[in-house]
Amino acid sequence: MDFALTDNQETIRGLAAQVLSDHCTPDALRACEDSDSAGFDRKLWSKLADAGLLGICIPEEHGGLGLGLVEVAVLLEEAGRTVAPVPLLGALALGALTIARHGSAAQQAALLPGIADGSTLVTAALVEALGEELTPATTARREGDGWVLDGTKVCVPAGLYADQLLVSATTDAGTGVFLVDPSAAGVTLERQDTISYAPEAMLVLNGAVGQQVGDGATLADVVQVGTAAVCAVLAGVAAQAVRLTADYTMTREQFGHPIAHFQAVGQRAADAFIDTTTIRLTMLQAVWRVAQRLEADKEVAVAKYFASDAGQRVVRGAAHLHGGMGVSREYPLHRYYLWAKQYELTLGSGTRQLAKLGRLLADEPVGV
Repeated sequence: MDFALTDNQETIRGLAAQVLSDHCTPDALRACEDSDSAGFDRKLWSKLADAGLLGICIPEEHGGLGLGLVEVAVLLEEAGRTVAPVPLLGALALGALTIARHGSAAQQAALLPGIADGSTLVTAALVEALGEELTPATTARREGDGWVLDGTKVCVPAGLYADQLLVSATTDAGTGVFLVDPSAAGVTLERQDTISYAPEAMLVLNGAVGQQVGDGATLADVVQVGTAAVCAVLAGVAAQAVRLTADYTMTREQFGHPIAHFQAVGQRAADAFIDTTTIRLTMLQAVWRVAQRLEADKEVAVAKYFASDAGQRVVRGAAHLHGGMGVSREYPLHRYYLWAKQYELTLGSGTRQLAKLGRLLADEPVGV
């Protein structure tokens, strides 16, 4: 597989890096964390919309660039590098891509132009307490021409700021994904604070009315796309943690020498670099296969395992090599540590991915 990005993808990377790095200064990040809309820097969101980056995966007829998951992953990787306080994972990977890949013509016309220009935010509610995303306890039953939903979702990214929610639910015929208006009757949202300073939401549905998106296979695709996208965020987080560590160890001196010259420090930094490379390459393989609509269950599980497990090794090693600076809120590394921990668990930890991979391998027919 060729892991090199195309010219268009490199252009997107460069534009995203410029917009995000110029805005996400330590002062700007701290101000957003302390604001009334923590985790959602609306000024940065407007800059991303003006640059055309919010329309990256939206068809051209709806005001977007007409690209796909690989390009979204490139953007998410840069968001991870800058720990950007904007809901790109929920709004693009879970929201816009779901509508673009599975929504009806009417749903696309109603939502995609607003997503592209930054005026509409659609995210997904997939997680339930102690539950599996593919077998939701939330239920949806037909009533007339619509669907009525009951259940509770937790950890909804950007749920407090969303204009529409994509909710997974179990139906009589299997599972489905449903559009729900968060301001409608029967819908309650409660704030859930997280370690990454970006609050999420608990969603309680009590007879809420929704409209179905796609068919019975939609949920599996949404979870797969979302899991691959999480790996992209973690790839950026890990890469920048290694970069911060390299810069710090080259300037921090002991016994008259930069500590980077000490063998133990160099070996641990090299291990982190190898882990970061593994995270990125497995992520790229997974997102490419999902974008091409190829069989990708094993590749996504492998990518999420490395992103979760190796990502933790990287940020722990970075904190260790920084010493006391690694845990100081005045120094940027702590944000990468917190993001790595939160996204490690998002849509399944490394242990869950290994269990899934084991089931997939056990179900494969044995060649003779």
